[in-house]
Amino acid sequence: MMFFLARRPRVYSDEITLREAVPADARGIIEVANAVGREKTYNVSEVFGYSEADERSLIARLDRSKELILVAECEGRIIGFLTLYRYFGGRSPKVQHVGEIGINILDGYRDKGLGYRMMNFAIDWARRRGYTKLCLSVFSTNERAIYLYKKCGFVEEGRRKAQFKIGDTYVDEIEMGLFL
Repeated sequence: MMFFLARRPRVYSDEITLREAVPADARGIIEVANAVGREKTYNVSEVFGYSEADERSLIARLDRSKELILVAECEGRIIGFLTLYRYFGGRSPKVQHVGEIGINILDGYRDKGLGYRMMNFAIDWARRRGYTKLCLSVFSTNERAIYLYKKCGFVEEGRRKAQFKIGDTYVDEIEMGLFL
């Protein structure tokens, strides 16, 4: 599988393009978020909370100097996305150096190196914009994601015991960080 980084959409058969989101990507992002949410094992939210118009507006007004929505596209279809926002919405001067990451990848495109490439893109992007720390949280049962984050240099910084209940099982929330 080939990967390309692009500022504008490019379509390759059997190839994946990574690029910053544009407003026209809103529907694809929502479709990915809802598909991953329906699996009930990776995200707190099971249904994406924004309408297509809301998401389109959010993408259009991103502060691209400090906020990133990265999409992975294959054959014209959004198959994954990564968000990097200022921690706590950047509302406090105390957290301007911290970015918070979230990632969603459709089933069928996982375990092919896509998450690793997306994370490395985001880490490099954050460094170039003056972030000194990235953080994220993950369910303790999401071993694939934990492996990916550790491979990218993240370390466990804390754990909230039984923070979530998935089905009949209580699951810890692991907080991870990476100093850039």
